[in-house]
Amino acid sequence: MPARSKEFQRRLDAAVDDPNLATALQRALSTFNERRTAAFADLDFPAMRADLHRRKVDAINRLPELIEQFTQQAEAVGAVVHLAKTPEDACRIIADLAAERKIKLAVKSKSMATEEIRLNDYLEKRGIDAVETDLGEWIIQLAGEHPSHLIAPAIHKTREEVAQIFSKKLKIKKVSDDPKEMVKIARARLRQSFIDAGMGITGANVAIADTGTIGIVTNEGNERFVATLPPIHVAVLGVEKIVPSIDDAVAILKLLPRSGTAQKITSYVSFITGPSRSSDIELVSVVGVHGPKEMHIVLLDNGRMEARLDPELLDPLYCIRCGACSNVCPPYQVVGGHSFGYIYTGPIGLPLTAIHHGLGNAADPQSLCLSCNACAMVCPAEIPIPQLILNVRSRVTEKFGLQRMKDEAFDRWTDPAEGDRWVRRAALAATPLKDSDGFIEKIPFQKKLTAGRHLIAPPRKPLRDRAERIIREGTPNGRRFTESKAAGLRVAYFPGCLTDRVLPEMGAATIRVLHACGCEVSFPQAQHCCGLVALNSGDRARGRVMAEQTIEMLEAVQADWVVTNSTSCYAAMVQDYQNLFADAPGWQERAATQSRRLIDVTTFLDTVAQLGPETWSTPGPRVTYHDACQSHNALGIHDGPRRIITEVLGLELTEMHDSSVCCGFGGSFSTDYPAISAIIAGRKLDNAGRTEADVIVADNPGCLMQIRGALHARQSSQRALHLVELIDERLRYLG
Repeated sequence: MPARSKEFQRRLDAAVDDPNLATALQRALSTFNERRTAAFADLDFPAMRADLHRRKVDAINRLPELIEQFTQQAEAVGAVVHLAKTPEDACRIIADLAAERKIKLAVKSKSMATEEIRLNDYLEKRGIDAVETDLGEWIIQLAGEHPSHLIAPAIHKTREEVAQIFSKKLKIKKVSDDPKEMVKIARARLRQSFIDAGMGITGANVAIADTGTIGIVTNEGNERFVATLPPIHVAVLGVEKIVPSIDDAVAILKLLPRSGTAQKITSYVSFITGPSRSSDIELVSVVGVHGPKEMHIVLLDNGRMEARLDPELLDPLYCIRCGACSNVCPPYQVVGGHSFGYIYTGPIGLPLTAIHHGLGNAADPQSLCLSCNACAMVCPAEIPIPQLILNVRSRVTEKFGLQRMKDEAFDRWTDPAEGDRWVRRAALAATPLKDSDGFIEKIPFQKKLTAGRHLIAPPRKPLRDRAERIIREGTPNGRRFTESKAAGLRVAYFPGCLTDRVLPEMGAATIRVLHACGCEVSFPQAQHCCGLVALNSGDRARGRVMAEQTIEMLEAVQADWVVTNSTSCYAAMVQDYQNLFADAPGWQERAATQSRRLIDVTTFLDTVAQLGPETWSTPGPRVTYHDACQSHNALGIHDGPRRIITEVLGLELTEMHDSSVCCGFGGSFSTDYPAISAIIAGRKLDNAGRTEADVIVADNPGCLMQIRGALHARQSSQRALHLVELIDERLRYLG
């Protein structure tokens, strides 16, 4: 299987071109962040998720013990517990049970575990009808599809499309697209199935080891009918759902609805302990009926116990299936779950697919991750989803290889001398293609690359060729910040590849701003690449070589601080290197040592130089700010740049909507998937445009290359500047 198949690309193209999909996802997800924030408004989300993470770590560490305890307790109260090693085992257990009881109809409530094992298809082959009773699941069952979201199966369908499905499949001449009317139809059609079914099949959100109880949360009453009306109730759940006690279950329930649907609690929370009997008065009063005579619980392994012993695939077992990661994922919001995943969709679906369905089925969709870290920010179980996806990507690369052009590029780029020659030749070749503004609007035979975002042509002369002259020149007219606390510090400047090779004027501005802070600036000519571009593509071997080169280069630098204007490079060197060298403590410590004097330029200006208010001779432009993914999500940079803009530079700052949502660059993602990248960039520009600001400011060169290219394609009058470029411009009017 290739790293990206033609079939997958066709599916992506269809998703990008589907206006109904865009409408459905926009309706469902456009306000999720605001609703989720409101749901957590009075709570300490970081503390809650740290607590849940601790509980899940403990549970997975003790999993064999908890499986045994749960089995004993559940059977003690009358349930029958089945251990299923594989999906085939689980399906066979359920189908054999139905065959023994001569059951021909089963009703189901929503369950991703049954989707994982493809239970409906198996039961159909055994002559058993399985009817989905969750509204979303029933819709996609009628449509002949599978869920596109962990908790909202039909999120990819508009209400107009659902009305058409009902009309066609249920043979109703005209169906209103009013959701209330469609719910009435569903209720009327499904009611008899509850009564006629011989088996009810549910999933479970949690299982409690010390009581043998399962817990199920839903927003529809169908689950209670499924679990109580038929004479047999079968619950299917992954073994990782088992937790020690009710306290652990409650910790999950506090976070699950808020994270998944922005509710404080779902409409129905059911705890079921064994089959019901005539003496179960409480259940009768709640549900109105006696429960099933038999209860069977199928505990599913399907790779979970193996993943538990794999350090690179362990963390997905902490997932509580809230779907929050999909709700904030920019590529998911463009192409939906049928492209961004396999059975399990969205960001967490990528490592889950590798665990449950094999690396081959994760090979294509894993490439859709931008590494923007938005998923990690909202995950209630504190799962490092972006790192897990990179782990999967690395394994995909090791097994299936890189795309040929990328493989050849990394092969050249890994060697600093060869890389330098190669990129200079590329700059020369790009010269005839660029316009007067330095942009490439068209590339022969590659129209998609520049359809919604033009490319900045690399200049013939990179920053490294100009750095010494810029350092000698200092700042225009010797302008200095009056109260800089960085005066006299020795600063080595690490610009990163994009600034050095594509945006040298950004580097020149950085040097001048550091001079204005009174710093003694140097430019280490031995610097090459931190390796991020290879690491983000899953090429760990070459990325590691470049990381080692970078560490050795830094060790030779004599400076108080090493400053970079690329927060992506900075995050790679201070955070990613620790994962990269997890198996090499020596290199890990060397990386940690250098990270202690590494700093991004924004934080340097804010906390080291501690720039204060200055006197400016002109009012300056109106500004809006884009929070780069690595800056905001990985490094926690937020207030510093805003303080500099308003207090130090004296400018008017208007916040844009979704300022911290990705711009769609993602390194090579923007060239691998230009159409998706352009849509995400377009949304960013729409938000920036509504502010009516003159300048979009950011602190990451990758974002600025993306935003400038999109602005140029739109022929917009807005400009995009790095924070240091904005400061450099303002220096002309200092004093």
